[in-house]
Amino acid sequence: MNRTALAIRMLMILKTRKFIKKAELAQMLETNPRNIIELKRELETAGYVIEVTNGPYGGYSLLDSTLFPLASLNEQQRRAMLVAAPFLLTSKDPLFSDEFKQAMERLLANEKISEPIQIATTAGWQLAMDKETLQQYLSMLSSAILSSKRVEMIYKPQNKASKAYLIEPRELVQVNGLWYVLCQDSQKGLATYKINRIEKMTLSDRTFRLDEDFIAKKAVTPYGHNVTKPVHCVFHIKNREYLSEYIFGENQKIEWIGDDEYVLTVDLRGEHSIMQFVLQLGSDCKVLEPDELKMKVLAEVEKMSSIYSKDT
Repeated sequence: MNRTALAIRMLMILKTRKFIKKAELAQMLETNPRNIIELKRELETAGYVIEVTNGPYGGYSLLDSTLFPLASLNEQQRRAMLVAAPFLLTSKDPLFSDEFKQAMERLLANEKISEPIQIATTAGWQLAMDKETLQQYLSMLSSAILSSKRVEMIYKPQNKASKAYLIEPRELVQVNGLWYVLCQDSQKGLATYKINRIEKMTLSDRTFRLDEDFIAKKAVTPYGHNVTKPVHCVFHIKNREYLSEYIFGENQKIEWIGDDEYVLTVDLRGEHSIMQFVLQLGSDCKVLEPDELKMKVLAEVEKMSSIYSKDT
């Protein structure tokens, strides 16, 4: 048996035995007792902590309770953790549960922080859903995904009555602050459900078979849902210089034509999202392409104008 195999075998013995004498350990490994010292050093170099008790009743014991030790962090990794910690510990994102934050605080307890790092965060619209319920649903769906179990739920589609569903969850995604569960559907191939629309959920004992052809990335892109074909848009934007700091979609290009105005060319997805983008900029955004979008924006503006004209 070579040295690597001996070290692994010694680790397994120490893992299963609370305490063992060096002579007995050498006998089990069929090696010279002097080799045990060298094997111990190699395991300690790998990060394991082995306690030695001297004397006639002495021996070895493995102090670490885990089979694989945690490697120490280098300076860059430790600093990265310290920089991110204030954001993670104060985040309202339900993904960062109280248990996660408690674990993070334990890691930070061993770090020397010379001065606190202040990170200010602001939130826009808040999801109208209880945080604990959202965390519970995310945890339950995560468990179902890992164990390939179906989930029974009462779900309320938009503008429709609540309905019972039996889903096969595959992945959890967050798009524009909203959580979705992507599911395998025998008829549609892929189905998405907003988690905040789930009224009740229970984990089923029924399992499902994983489909290797299921690719969740087909449903979501870095810029949102991949449910419609991208629309090639061209906008003339003024007085909104800060927008040039963001990427809104695929194949984005900005051409400056003045100090405070530019032409934005980008492929966007989702009719509602595109209309929302244009209307929120008001008169600072003019649609150059496509013509269909121009007509939709004009029709919406006329509707808005008629609403207010009735009050005068």
